[in-house]
Amino acid sequence: MMHKIILLLATSFATIITLQAQNTQLLHPDEVFIIQESQLQQETTNINRTIAGQWKYAGPSVEVRGRNIIAGAGKAIAKSKLKKKLNKAYKKVGLGKMNTQFQLNDDGSCAIILLGHHINGSYNYNPDDEKITFRWLGLPISARLKADGKKKLHLTFESDKLLWLLRIAGRLTSSDALQAIELLTNNYQDVMLGFELKK
Repeated sequence: MMHKIILLLATSFATIITLQAQNTQLLHPDEVFIIQESQLQQETTNINRTIAGQWKYAGPSVEVRGRNIIAGAGKAIAKSKLKKKLNKAYKKVGLGKMNTQFQLNDDGSCAIILLGHHINGSYNYNPDDEKITFRWLGLPISARLKADGKKKLHLTFESDKLLWLLRIAGRLTSSDALQAIELLTNNYQDVMLGFELKK
């Protein structure tokens, strides 16, 4: 009887050791925590597909986050006024859906037509914080990209970055429209200006 108990205990112990060894192998860091480059590329492609396509300018977009803007209705009123003023400035420049477009590809490449001027580059998009970083002419420029359904995007920049981008187009070096856009942000903090885009 004692012999059978010892044999049973020995068998159970051997089984436990085997299972522990198998579990150790299953949880080996080299197998679990190493992410292949192809997996990262696929994940990036899947994220980019959510915004990929040709997007045309449909109007101005304004994001007001300043501390000196009264919360609630005050903020909404300020945003509405800024949008109307920005729309007038854009009309002076001649922004339209045929001369201002963004082509975002799921491989991270992009091309924009801004006032008829073509700029090729790349982008990196993070949907968690709605941040997109473009790289044009070797220079990074960050913006906020907010999806509004599947066929509308709001792309907004800090005012100085928007002015830099418009200067790249070579149309606003010393124009009334440039001054109008600059004046929009003189009395506001953390105001972001940009474009409403539609497919």
